[in-house]
Amino acid sequence: MYMGFAYVTLWGYRKPYQENGKAYRKKALWLVLAISIAFGALTEIMQETLVPSRTGSVYDWIADTLGSILGVAIYYFLHRSRNNLQNQSFCK
Repeated sequence: MYMGFAYVTLWGYRKPYQENGKAYRKKALWLVLAISIAFGALTEIMQETLVPSRTGSVYDWIADTLGSILGVAIYYFLHRSRNNLQNQSFCK
């Protein structure tokens, strides 16, 4: 679920991600990763404290974090090659 969350969040930034420089792309990747990891931690804390029938788990949070990293990595590698293709000119 967190892989999809991270990927879709970056997909929402796709136009500025492609149009702006490398520094902006790196910042966007780190920001989305931080947000999705924090969201995973928050859901585990809420499960532990607010829902009587549920328990929070560090292992679930680690799984959420790994999913977030995977989603960001997939987006990066898919759109990195697309940016490289768009920047190349066949008329040169």
